[in-house]
Amino acid sequence: MNPTGPDHQLQSIHAMLVSGHRCVRLDRHTVLLIGFVGGFLTIATDWVVTAERFPDPLWRALVLFGWLAICLGATSLVDHRLTRRLRAQRDETLPFAQAQVTRAWWTLLATGCLGTLGMALYGGGSMIYVMWIVLLGLGMYLFGLFSRPIIEWIGLAMMLIGVMMLATDLSIGVSRWLCASCYAIGMPLARWLDRWLERRSLKDAGRPTDFRHRDLPLVAAAVLAWTAIVVSLPLLPLRWLPTQAPAGAIISLPIDAGATVQGERVLRLARGTRVPLFIDLDSSLLAISPSAQIDMALLQPLEIALGDGQPDGRYRIADGPWHAMRDGVMRVRIDRLTPTVGNEGPQVRMHGRIDQAEPGVAGR
Repeated sequence: MNPTGPDHQLQSIHAMLVSGHRCVRLDRHTVLLIGFVGGFLTIATDWVVTAERFPDPLWRALVLFGWLAICLGATSLVDHRLTRRLRAQRDETLPFAQAQVTRAWWTLLATGCLGTLGMALYGGGSMIYVMWIVLLGLGMYLFGLFSRPIIEWIGLAMMLIGVMMLATDLSIGVSRWLCASCYAIGMPLARWLDRWLERRSLKDAGRPTDFRHRDLPLVAAAVLAWTAIVVSLPLLPLRWLPTQAPAGAIISLPIDAGATVQGERVLRLARGTRVPLFIDLDSSLLAISPSAQIDMALLQPLEIALGDGQPDGRYRIADGPWHAMRDGVMRVRIDRLTPTVGNEGPQVRMHGRIDQAEPGVAGR
């Protein structure tokens, strides 16, 4: 092709127009800040804001909102200053599209903080990590509309991951690690793939060419590889590093004798063991006697880890793997209250479910 011919000049003009439309860039400091801070908050928040430290639900929700707002607000200020400094060093101005998309990006994160506050106050905590992944995917999609198509596709892949998490009913523990992976691994990996594809598409005088149909298989393969890495990496430690089993001997004894046991032990409860349920109810309408109990019986054998006679949060059903209560595998759901009036007066029947959020567990 003649480097000075009309075809070359038209292609150069077209490349400059495309470059002007695709003017938004994911700066390295932005990706690292949001990715690592988001991953840190996903993992550390459950250890910082706990029910033991903040027993009152209202105060716990407010502390959680303040914790997220302060961390993300400080991150936004640092990102803003680093972006301005980088543009000044390069003697560049911030494109108008990037400034607007950045505002929308931080608005989404602020929406996530408000959504977390609402879930902490009114329930729905099982969807909190799905919400943060979908918001991250929507932010990446907005960036991709004014950047290279792979960023747009990765944003859609993130939202699809969130939808699949809801469809597969993952436990809180697995959802937490997937969310951390999308932030801490997915964002830096997305930027690396973006730069890699940009280097491959450089042409002529160093101007990036437009997205061509022949690039579609390469971009699709890159997005599939990104999805596989982001989804598989957090699942490996959950499989290879299960909850540590108790080191003590297995004992069989009545529940009321457990307090006499010292050290670490395993309490084995056979199928059919009676387990009374006591309910503490705070209400201005109804009251429950502290001594009132509901008789329950085990349908499967259960082993509970004891520390000095008291459960330490570890358990396993039948001969399955050990879990901890903080993993969020065990779920209690109350989905229906039905009031009736009979010969003995008004009655309320409650329907609930206690099960494990794992596919293939017996009894589901």
